[in-house]
Amino acid sequence: MKTSSRGSRPYYVTAAMVAAELNHTLAYCKEINLTASNAQAASSRIGSAALGFKALTHYIDELAVYTKRAANEINLLAKQASKLATQTARTETALRYFHAARDKAINAAYADSMKNAIYTTEDNYARLQSDFNQVLGKMQVQLTDLKQNLRSANALASICRVEACRVDGKFQAIFVDVANKVDTVAAQIRGRVDTAIRLFDYH
Repeated sequence: MKTSSRGSRPYYVTAAMVAAELNHTLAYCKEINLTASNAQAASSRIGSAALGFKALTHYIDELAVYTKRAANEINLLAKQASKLATQTARTETALRYFHAARDKAINAAYADSMKNAIYTTEDNYARLQSDFNQVLGKMQVQLTDLKQNLRSANALASICRVEACRVDGKFQAIFVDVANKVDTVAAQIRGRVDTAIRLFDYH
């Protein structure tokens, strides 16, 4: 197992690095929230000509809320994985010492007295390994889901540009800026998520 990734980096370090990457997305989510608020305010000022765009601000806001929630959930899993990896490493060390002591005392009269302690530690080690791998699997699934959901941001930005064309020329720049912002911020978040996913494939 697997307190180390396929390279030399321990998985608890990888989990911490993933959490750091996802922390950056929280700031990006605030940018999307602000973008949605600004677009909604501008739509209200323009009136009926921007009704189509005003409806889109709801989806921009939803994107931010979803991304923030997903990032927080993955961060919680990363912290849990880091804690489990540390516990597993400590238990593995204890087990190694137990095994070494048992091997040295194989013919000693008190050798059997270590059996219960060794069995208990082995069971605990197996349980920690299982728990750790489950949490790690959840993190990877959620990262992949987040990446897939962020693809909707491109379509959302394109629809925003279409709606911008229906607004008077003097207001178009405001809504085109909103579309560009959604595209840019979503790309930044995807970049962080891609980095987090690659961390698990570290060699």
